[in-house]
Amino acid sequence: MDKYRLYSSLSVDNRPKAEAHIDLSALRHNYNKLCSYLDGCRAICVVKADAYGHGAPECAKALAEAGCDFFAVSSLEEALAIRKVFPYSKKKIDIIILGYTFPEQAKQLSDNNIIQTISSEQYAKRLNECALEAGCRVRTHIALDTGMNRIGFCVHNERQINEAVATIYDMQELRGIEIQGMFTHFADADADFEKREKKTVRQYERFDKVNSRLQKRGFDTGFLHVCNSAATVKFPQFHLDGVRLGIMLYGALPSEYVECDLLPVMTFKTIIAHTHLLSPGEEVSYGGEFSSSVERKIATVPIGYADGFMRSLSGAELCVHTKSGEVFVPVVGRVCMDQCMIDITGTDACEGDVVTVFGDNPDMLHALAVRAKTIEYEILCLISSRVPRIYK
Repeated sequence: MDKYRLYSSLSVDNRPKAEAHIDLSALRHNYNKLCSYLDGCRAICVVKADAYGHGAPECAKALAEAGCDFFAVSSLEEALAIRKVFPYSKKKIDIIILGYTFPEQAKQLSDNNIIQTISSEQYAKRLNECALEAGCRVRTHIALDTGMNRIGFCVHNERQINEAVATIYDMQELRGIEIQGMFTHFADADADFEKREKKTVRQYERFDKVNSRLQKRGFDTGFLHVCNSAATVKFPQFHLDGVRLGIMLYGALPSEYVECDLLPVMTFKTIIAHTHLLSPGEEVSYGGEFSSSVERKIATVPIGYADGFMRSLSGAELCVHTKSGEVFVPVVGRVCMDQCMIDITGTDACEGDVVTVFGDNPDMLHALAVRAKTIEYEILCLISSRVPRIYK
């Protein structure tokens, strides 16, 4: 019996019913465009969540070809996947884990030359203990919580700032870890002007106080980075030693308040698998939420929420490529696990026609996010592994 195989390992020799086309030249274009905002600082390319659903190894290779030598991920597993692409003995590629790693995995971090985020004194001490037990030393960056309230040393007021400075300064005595940098994460750099300016500047000021006070005590805070994609564009004064480029690498904007000339990297395509006439009064899909008083022509498309096309996308418009041209038609009825239905009444759409879910232009992805009451990040990340990625 064949071993169980993940969707992503299945053969795609035959034409699949749905494909995610990944344009690596568009990825490199976006990288170069974002780097044009930089003035000598280092670009950290975020390839967590399998490069936001695009395929981390392939995207990392393309980004390295464009000049990137620093990648960010969220877990040890993701870091090891990138390290496999770039063995550190052959080419200097830095990798930072922005999330949690079990302290007991200190040796794996050290052996693979991976930078680990330190988010608390307790975690630092435990990671240090495990590193010393394993006879190794782990590279680390300190995370400061300046207002995101997610992870990091809390530095929201003078008391907390002074406590964090004292604690971090004393961490120099921990011989199992090497502190090489410090960062924070902006919560609202992509918000409207008033909120963006007020909160982001306040967060930076808190970060800067910690950094300045540590440096005055002779502590080398190392490599400093605070900007995400939005802040990279909106706050050039905060670029410091590096910036973290995330969603904008993949051609999506973090919000309507951020503008940049980017290209979509992923195009999600499928086909019409079946057509039929809907009789007046008949209902479509589970729950019968869609019906018509007149005859309609309905097509079935072989994607559903198991492919990442969420149930909340009922009512969204998809682009059908017919013989006479492109036509946008609505999804009708509830989205099923493996299929959904579209109303092709009044068009010449037929079985076998290609359907673009998003990607021909940036507006398509944005429209889906609005329909689902979510963000473009989620739409991209949810495209499941049973949808093969086709690279060009």
